[in-house]
Amino acid sequence: MSRLTGKRPMPGKKHALAPFLWYNGKSCEKEGLILEYRFRELLRNKLMSAVMSVALGIVIIIARRAALDLLVKIIGGLILAGGVAFAAIDLIRPETATNLKMDLTVSGLAVLAGIILITCAEGIVDFFPTMMGVFLILNGLSHLAVAGTDSENRILAGILGVAIIILGLLIVMRPGFIADAIMVFIGASFVVNGIFDLVMVKRVS
Repeated sequence: MSRLTGKRPMPGKKHALAPFLWYNGKSCEKEGLILEYRFRELLRNKLMSAVMSVALGIVIIIARRAALDLLVKIIGGLILAGGVAFAAIDLIRPETATNLKMDLTVSGLAVLAGIILITCAEGIVDFFPTMMGVFLILNGLSHLAVAGTDSENRILAGILGVAIIILGLLIVMRPGFIADAIMVFIGASFVVNGIFDLVMVKRVS
């Protein structure tokens, strides 16, 4: 209903105050009602995202292995799609490429990497923690070497080196442990974030 005439605006008839008088098909007697509607929609969207965040976090914690495999496949799919897209652009418009052969080579390597990530997701999930464990073992050995030459910090360097080597051996023997720990941390972060959003929505609603 128009605030100037007291009548509902005719269909197709524009009014200077129309954006302020109507919102989602509802007549607004005051502009403040529009803010109220928008605020309620914001709370509704925030509530939905909070519930989805909690649910996603719980799923990641429960099915962490499957979630990690899926994450690797998604990354592989994105890399594959990017490689194909860039290769297509270079082939369709070769004049835009600074070095066509090099660009096509990089795109081909990206496609190959994407295929490997998609088809060998489970093996890659175990491979990276194993490599991390090997790196820690080598780092621990370097600390032990320092302990043998540094007389001032020999005890500290030796203890640190032994601890790092033990951690590396544990990761190598149980490569899935570090992957599970990472996914539990990610899932817990989603859950905590969703709970905080739910509490915020509860307080302001």
